[in-house]
Amino acid sequence: MKVSIVTPCFNAVATIEETICSVLDQDGVDLEYIVCDGGSTDGTAEIIRRYESRLAWWVSERDRGQVDAINQGFTHATGDVLGFLNGDDVLVPGALAKVCAAFTKDPAIELVQGGIEWIDFAGHPLGTHLGDMRSLEDALDIFRVWWGGRQWVQPEVFYRRSLKDRVGAFDERYHLAFDYDFWVRCFRAGARVTQVSETFVRFRRHDGQKSVDATRANDEIRAILAENLASDPPISSQTLRRLRAELAYNLYQSASTRPSFFSMLLLHPSWLLCAPVRQRIAASFLRR
Repeated sequence: MKVSIVTPCFNAVATIEETICSVLDQDGVDLEYIVCDGGSTDGTAEIIRRYESRLAWWVSERDRGQVDAINQGFTHATGDVLGFLNGDDVLVPGALAKVCAAFTKDPAIELVQGGIEWIDFAGHPLGTHLGDMRSLEDALDIFRVWWGGRQWVQPEVFYRRSLKDRVGAFDERYHLAFDYDFWVRCFRAGARVTQVSETFVRFRRHDGQKSVDATRANDEIRAILAENLASDPPISSQTLRRLRAELAYNLYQSASTRPSFFSMLLLHPSWLLCAPVRQRIAASFLRR
């Protein structure tokens, strides 16, 4: 079983070598490693070049951003199992062997998800996280799952090439939530998922990373959910009604200017399906 890992990076001179070594030092796997640098000017490309004899392919040239780099890398990948690791994250020793073991144990499994350890820029531990999404309903329920602490962070997820062939490339329309969109499409394609309750990746948290832009990320996640809810996804009608109501109320709440709550509730009685709406109504009566 060959594993292909793609690393997108740009101006990552402080972290890229640790990332590269964490992949190349994985034991017991047939590894194919691809690095796509977006034309760094800080010495990143020079570090990558030191390891080019051990890379299946690499490039350092201007691209359209992280998503384009990942998609470009996967066009050169030939592995049976795929994953990507950003240029500031680190694979835990033995992680890929555990991924392959999970796929080998059950040939029907198409996606394997493990845990992550949060680290700061210097590599100091900040805590751990183990996501939990098992179905399309889980993936679409952003209020209880994605924003409820059960989300997949991204580099701890690996999937079969056969699944990616069905699902397609990452969508460049999304700058921050492209991974969320991809996981939703995986579930819609019928992906069978398993969880390994062990840490696969050390995920670096720092002010320079894209994911600190929470407002844009949340806007993209809401847009992805709205697009999926509009297409009548194969989930229970009860869940579908609730998610549509919760999304509508959430969009109302996130607007910079908005009509009064009770006037909107009269127009949208389905909002009563939302627990926060019922709590708001109860609180307003208690204040009287």
